[in-house]
Amino acid sequence: MKKWTALLLALIMTLSLCACGSASMDSSQTEAVSAPAEKYSMPRGSNGTAAGLASMDMAASAGESDYGGNNSGEAQSDVPDENPEKIIYSADATVETTEFDDTIDALGALIREYGGWVQSSSINGANYYSISRGASYNRSADYTIRVPSDKFQILMNTISTLGNVPYSYTYTQNVSAQYYDVQSRLTAYRTQEARLLDMMEKAQTVEDTITIEEKLTELQYRIDSLQSSLNNWDRQVNYSTINLNICEVGEYTEQKVVTVSYGQRLWNAFTGSLKAAGRFFKDLLVFLVSALPTLVILTVLFFALRPLYRKLRLRAKARKEARAAAKSAGNKNTDK
Repeated sequence: MKKWTALLLALIMTLSLCACGSASMDSSQTEAVSAPAEKYSMPRGSNGTAAGLASMDMAASAGESDYGGNNSGEAQSDVPDENPEKIIYSADATVETTEFDDTIDALGALIREYGGWVQSSSINGANYYSISRGASYNRSADYTIRVPSDKFQILMNTISTLGNVPYSYTYTQNVSAQYYDVQSRLTAYRTQEARLLDMMEKAQTVEDTITIEEKLTELQYRIDSLQSSLNNWDRQVNYSTINLNICEVGEYTEQKVVTVSYGQRLWNAFTGSLKAAGRFFKDLLVFLVSALPTLVILTVLFFALRPLYRKLRLRAKARKEARAAAKSAGNKNTDK
């Protein structure tokens, strides 16, 4: 009887040891699985809150390292296939026109037709001096135009209808990598903001509340900065920029490059000098005609004041002779 009792006790002890070992393994596995979740959970008490905020600070630092764009890695450099490319289109162009007012009106019609708007503009008119010399064709205008990106190339191709285009340059900037990098960082920051708000609701002390509010303020500043960058890129991507200069000219700039002989070059130089001389005398005649009223007034004043000038000159001469005679007489008396 004692023998069977000892065997039964030994069997019970063996089963108890096996159960304890299994429970210990289950407990360690449970802790290993739940550890990452506790990283962002709301701890109890001020010490737990400080630990949670420290963990979130480490996560924020890790997020900045992952999404900052400074580290070299395939995850940062590759743009997701499902996201469209973010390309900024811009252009500079110069238009020469002999019909300045009509060109300005035609440009406004084109901008309205393609759904754009004028961001800034300035018009410089001819001054009086230029007009008096016959150079009434030197007006100019500068425009900064914003147009939907899908209409950008169409408008650039249509600019040639406004006049002669001696200069045109289009350039692009692909900001896809920077855009989606900032977007990922913004998503990570918004996730941290939601967790901080949850921690705020569960905070049990004033100290915890103040600490979380400070973290929220700092995080909100980062979120606003990143969102501002995204909004700025969106505006530039959705609406392209065209810087347009319109010049009023008398003749269009020759754009064709033609190989000519030496004799042709001499003939072109001679005819060009004749044209320049003709323009000079035309401008001179315009200047003389414009200055004719002033010249008439000056002529009348000259002849009207000439007798007075002569009288004054004779008086001055007589006084000078009198002084000279008095001086000569004084010298004679001294000699005696």
